[in-house]
Amino acid sequence: MADAPFPILGASIPTMLGRAGIMQRLWNDLTKATPSHLSIVGPRYSGKTVLMHGLVERLLQGDSPYGLVIVWDLGHQTPDSNDAFLKALCRTLGDGLKANGNEYGEHLLAADDNEYGELREVLETLHGDGFKVLMLWDGFDKPLSTGKLTRNLWDQLRELASSPSLRLVTSTRRPLHELIRSEESVTSDFWNIFDMTPVRVGVFDENDRAAIMEKITDFTLKSGAKSELENWSTGYPPLYLALLNHIMESGATGEIDNQMVNDAAGIALDGVSSILHYLWNDCPETAKNLYRHLVEHNEIAASDVGISERTQLVEKGFIKVAGGRVSKGCRFLEQHIKSLGEDAGSMVRLFGPWEEYRGNIRGLLELRLNQLTSLDASLRRYLQRSIEDIPEHPEVCLSSMRGIVDRALDLIWDAELGPARAIPATWFTEWQHNGERGAESYWDNQFPVKRGHQLRLLQLMTGTQNSASKARRVSKNTWALASSAHGFGDFGQHIDGIEIPVGVAVSAVNVCLELAACLEKELVKE
Repeated sequence: MADAPFPILGASIPTMLGRAGIMQRLWNDLTKATPSHLSIVGPRYSGKTVLMHGLVERLLQGDSPYGLVIVWDLGHQTPDSNDAFLKALCRTLGDGLKANGNEYGEHLLAADDNEYGELREVLETLHGDGFKVLMLWDGFDKPLSTGKLTRNLWDQLRELASSPSLRLVTSTRRPLHELIRSEESVTSDFWNIFDMTPVRVGVFDENDRAAIMEKITDFTLKSGAKSELENWSTGYPPLYLALLNHIMESGATGEIDNQMVNDAAGIALDGVSSILHYLWNDCPETAKNLYRHLVEHNEIAASDVGISERTQLVEKGFIKVAGGRVSKGCRFLEQHIKSLGEDAGSMVRLFGPWEEYRGNIRGLLELRLNQLTSLDASLRRYLQRSIEDIPEHPEVCLSSMRGIVDRALDLIWDAELGPARAIPATWFTEWQHNGERGAESYWDNQFPVKRGHQLRLLQLMTGTQNSASKARRVSKNTWALASSAHGFGDFGQHIDGIEIPVGVAVSAVNVCLELAACLEKELVKE
């Protein structure tokens, strides 16, 4: 809709509409005596990038404390290593300072090594000059999804962000703590610099809609028309604006009634189908099942709905929550699903043709994960992130296997050996006597640091042909699955230029799911 009255998608970034309340929150937090680092969170197509560019315009006005505001697009040019991230950060800040006429821009652009040291020096100098920079990291979830950025980088960024001359605002589809892919990275203090309450971006609120309607001079909406506009779109930005565009393009004037809105919606449905497709696919299978249930039964008690599923659907405007009840929203989605003939359906329809298998396998993996009701929260998060990369990003899925294995092994050792990781010396004596290889040469009676060596220890602990099991809880099944998952994890760290089939990623996730299932069963034993 390049020529639409309200542009939605396209090469250029549309002008921000509404969002006065969110903008005020951003302004207050970024201009107070000690400004906050902020994270903007919202689903696909919710307008995070539009909001960021609107924030740039606001902060470049005369009353802003920032001498420079930079939008860094991480979604389309994504650093995939610590070194690449720091180099790109150095270049982005250098370009911004240079364009602003600041002499330190050239200094950063000339840096060819030790970018962290150069950035730190420049930020200290800017602080001395009383010059503040705001960096907006758009699409920050993309570099996080690679799983290749380590705690060392996050600790360095924590030090840079501690300078009063730099403030950060990130935009992601999920809260930052849900996006971290390794047990090591999650311990960095970098994540603690951000305000604990993310800036949520989703459906237009009542004030946003009123501000948008003020821009329309040719017609007004009757109360019934307003209700239908809400029923069709629930105020989700691209759906709400697409429907208004079709009404305006019809040439309607005067007062618009509900039938005119319904007619426009019927025409608009095809145009928004791709948006609905992606939004729907972004929902986990449990959230999809909840929506299907509401289509059939209209509403359900809010207490009967999981928080995660409710959040996933509310933020997209797919359901409404009021008075302790949850009801369906977004008639556009309801019609879209009906047009696809979605149902709980046959195995052949869901998995027969390859494209159907490819498109539906993620839902099956999510259902298996949801069967593990008492799983460790961190392990669940890593598994969920891996599943979300199927089928579109199988290589990213494999790159996150290491975090799953690391967490699984830590849980095993906590249960079997305790926090001291003390291995009885008699075990090593017995293993050596039985002709086992590895213990005496790798560890010298000490707990091994390397994960591969830990897996050999786990193999011995769970029993071999020559030695009885020493494990109190975990089984040989757990060792076999952990070993397989570790192999996928090692492979996932070295796949540059290698095409990863979806089926390989699915196999890796299946192994990790069954490893998690074994741990859920075995680690609850007394």
